[in-house]
Amino acid sequence: MRILPRRSGRRGTQPASLVAGFVVGLLVAASTTVLATSGGPDPGSDPQEKPTTTWLTAKVAEAMGTRDTVTWVPTGAFANSAEVRVPRYPMKAIEGKDTKELKLSAVRGEQVSGQLAIASGTPLRGVSARVGELTGPEGVRLGGDAAWRAQVRFVKYVPVQRSKSELDWSATIDQVSSPTEVSGDRNPDVVGDALEERSAVDVPAYAAQPLWFTFRIPKGTPAGTYKGTVAVTANGKTQTTYPLTIEVADVTLPDPADYRFFLDVWAQPDTIAEAHHVAPWSAKHWKLIDTYNRDLASRGQKVINTTIVDNPWHYPWPGDSRKSQTATPYSSMVGWSWDGDRFHFDFDRWDKYVAAAERAGLGPDIGAFSMLAFQDKEHLTYVDSRTGKKAYENVELGGERWREAWGTFLRAFEDHLRDTGRLDHTWLSFDERPVETMKVVRDFVHEVAPAFDRRISVAGSISTEPIASNLSVDWGGIDKMTPEKIAERRKAGKITTFYVYGVPDHPNTFSYSPAVEARMLPWISARRQLDGLLRWSWNSWTSDPFEQPVHIFTQGDEYLVYPGANGPMSSIRWEQLKEGIEDFELIAQLRDKLANSGTDGDSEALKTALDLATRNLDGRTKDVTDIEKAREAVIRELTS
Repeated sequence: MRILPRRSGRRGTQPASLVAGFVVGLLVAASTTVLATSGGPDPGSDPQEKPTTTWLTAKVAEAMGTRDTVTWVPTGAFANSAEVRVPRYPMKAIEGKDTKELKLSAVRGEQVSGQLAIASGTPLRGVSARVGELTGPEGVRLGGDAAWRAQVRFVKYVPVQRSKSELDWSATIDQVSSPTEVSGDRNPDVVGDALEERSAVDVPAYAAQPLWFTFRIPKGTPAGTYKGTVAVTANGKTQTTYPLTIEVADVTLPDPADYRFFLDVWAQPDTIAEAHHVAPWSAKHWKLIDTYNRDLASRGQKVINTTIVDNPWHYPWPGDSRKSQTATPYSSMVGWSWDGDRFHFDFDRWDKYVAAAERAGLGPDIGAFSMLAFQDKEHLTYVDSRTGKKAYENVELGGERWREAWGTFLRAFEDHLRDTGRLDHTWLSFDERPVETMKVVRDFVHEVAPAFDRRISVAGSISTEPIASNLSVDWGGIDKMTPEKIAERRKAGKITTFYVYGVPDHPNTFSYSPAVEARMLPWISARRQLDGLLRWSWNSWTSDPFEQPVHIFTQGDEYLVYPGANGPMSSIRWEQLKEGIEDFELIAQLRDKLANSGTDGDSEALKTALDLATRNLDGRTKDVTDIEKAREAVIRELTS
């Protein structure tokens, strides 16, 4: 995270709806709308309900146009319905009520998502949905003889809160969120983000409930058209039935482990123990870590991020500079001790963590954070073996004590990595350190452990490009990372990505960012010929992200998933990012096809698709059909 001067942003505007007076009159006396909230790691618990204001109920009734139960397809088309967030309390006339059928396109090995929503003037009990069997050419079932099912989840709403960074340097809620996706009466406003896995959900009167459908297409699926039905049930009876069509193209995606997209999100093992109320590094904690790692692997995560010091992400809290910028500090996976004469290191936990991540399918790269402190003076943390007490010692960058400690560590780390066969995959990793500071580190590393010369990874500015073999350039420097420079780095075996955190305003993956923006990020990487994307934190939660979603930074900046009952609870933005990565893989296949056919560079059709998908980075005003049209163009050229 970087502290930047506060910047202005463009606010979204929402035209006022016409007042449906007859509906308002019906509802003033019947204002029973409630706000559903629930917290903790158990997604199956009954929501606590709190009444909302009468006027809000009237506005929702106006948007519904009826007191009867209604279902609708957000955006009106199932193919792009997952690219928006449905407001809990719709403030404008609901579109998509007249949609009669659901259509999706897919390729083998891909997941595709769609969204339906339901609301009523009376409470709904036991809302659920069922996807019937899908049959295709010559009666072939989707999934063949193997058990196959679509996954149906329920969008969960969380309160919208301001952050410290919003007051200091990052965009405000109004500069980021769409007024059609965030709703409420400011007491609080809410946004749909988490995706609950449960069999059914109760929905208060005059509140919308989206149902999130995920279809995973097995790799052996024959190309063709598959047909079935989707039925939505509430109050013990079927409310709506839609015919469903999935068109499977004759294209196959690789397994996530073989994705070319270089995804790097920073996982936090300590907060997993905190959220699930288990002892850190206990057997239960390790089991949960495995579950979270498998979810990361399903997205093609390329880096196992580890800690080699305590609390590498410090934050200067008033009166205590040893606190962290995350609610739960990262602990060191390497044990440091000092016997009065020499430093010693215990790599057992580091080894165990890396091995567990490798078994789950993460890697092959390993990031080691960090030789440099973040938002704090340089210091050492270790156990004094003579007293058994933990010591915190300030040191000077490049000074004698700093050189002694880090010189001893780097030599010991290099030897250990050679012994375990991991030296060629391990990076010394740094987060946003100034180039002059990085030069001190680079020169020192070359002096004491030159094996790491080409194993330095930096999330930072374009100025650190000569130092970083793995560079994630910030948004301010992305235009300076030309395709020619990226190609030069790639030829040298270097990795080049871009990253987002509290900036930019758009596109981003905050809890209330327009949903389409997460889908768009991999398209930006593809258009700019980059290798992938870094997102600074994946699961650095507050003590309760469902009730108190903000610690310091913009809501959702610190996490892309939520703590579920027995593992990660996904979010709209985590799913959209996954599907954007799949789009990137389709583009990579098309570029291979073009190169093999002798085409020099991208075809005109591909250039047009890339421009279309990324033509408006502000998701509040983006045409919701852009990405689906661009994706269809890529598949069409792949199969022609």
